[in-house]
Amino acid sequence: MGPYLEQAAGRLTRSGTGRLAPHLEECYGIAVCGVTELDLGVYRVDRRDGPAWVARLFPPARPVPAAAGDAAILAYVAGHDFPAERCAAAEPVSVLDGQGLLVTEHVGGVPREQRRAAIRDHGGLHRLGELLGRLHSLPAGPGAPARDGGGWHHLTDGGPQDEVAAARGLLADAAGLAPAGQRSLYDALRADLDALDAGQDLPRALIHPDFVLANVIASPERGLVLVDWTGAGSGPRLWPLAFLLFAEGARHPRRAELVAAGYRRHVRPEPEELSRLVPMMSARAVVLNVWSFCLGRKSLAEAAAAASAAREVAQAAGPRARAALAGT
Repeated sequence: MGPYLEQAAGRLTRSGTGRLAPHLEECYGIAVCGVTELDLGVYRVDRRDGPAWVARLFPPARPVPAAAGDAAILAYVAGHDFPAERCAAAEPVSVLDGQGLLVTEHVGGVPREQRRAAIRDHGGLHRLGELLGRLHSLPAGPGAPARDGGGWHHLTDGGPQDEVAAARGLLADAAGLAPAGQRSLYDALRADLDALDAGQDLPRALIHPDFVLANVIASPERGLVLVDWTGAGSGPRLWPLAFLLFAEGARHPRRAELVAAGYRRHVRPEPEELSRLVPMMSARAVVLNVWSFCLGRKSLAEAAAAASAAREVAQAAGPRARAALAGT
C-alpha cells in the first residue's frame, strides 16, 4: 500500500471509542447517560446533568493542535456572532488514546419531516448564500483563523491545494487497482484531477471545508446553524462557494442562482473569480470520486462516470450562478 492510500485509510480509524463516556466524565465532571454515533468519529453525548454535547474524535494521524485550532476558530466565529456550533467547555479539547477530542454544544434541530419547511422559513438557499458571504466578510483573525484550511479532513489537513495534491497522490498509489481493459477510464480520471484549479492565487477568507446543507441545522431558536468546522481556516473563498453552488445546482440550476444572489449581498466576486467559477464547481466532486475509487467505495467505472456527470452539472448551473454573482 502506497503512502497516500495508507494515510487515507488511517483517517478512517479511531480507537478507544468505548471509553468515550468515562473519559468525558473524568475530564469535565459531567454525568453521561448515553453516547450515539452520528457520523465517523462524531458522537452525540447525552447528559443527566445538562444539555447534550457533540464529541468529535479525530484520527491518530491528525495532530492534537489541529483540533485546538478548530476550537479557536469556533471561538472566533462566536465572537462575531456567526451562527455556528459553540464549544461546550472552556477547555474543549482533550486527548483520548493519543487522538484529539473536541466537544461542542449539541444544536437541536426541528424534526426531519419539518426540516425543509424550517429552512425555507429561515430564508432558504438565499439565506445560506448570505451566511457564506458573511463568513467570507469577517475580518482576518490571528492564530488559527489564519492557518491554511478548507481541505476535506477525511483526506488531508490544510487547504484546497493540499486536498488536490493528496487526491493526486492517492490516485497514483491506486494505479494497480484499475481493472484490466479500463486503463482509459483511469487516465480520464487522472486527467480530470490534473486539470483541477485549487484557486491558490485567488482572494482569501476564512473558509468552512464543507459549507453545504448537510452541515446546516435548522434550529427553532437560532435559525440556520453551521456545524462540522473540522479543518476550517484561511483559503480561497471561491472554493467553498463553488462546491455549494455545485451541490445545489445538481438539484436544479435555479437553486444555485438563489445561493449566488444571497452571497452577493456580502461579497462581490472579482472578475478572475467569476472566470474560474464554472470549472471549479466540479472540483470537490472529482476529488470525492477519486477517494471513493481508491478506498473501494466505488468502481473505477462508477467514479469516472460520476466525475463526468459533475462537469455536466457545472456546465449547466455554473453560467446562471455566475450571472447572479455578477449581478447581471
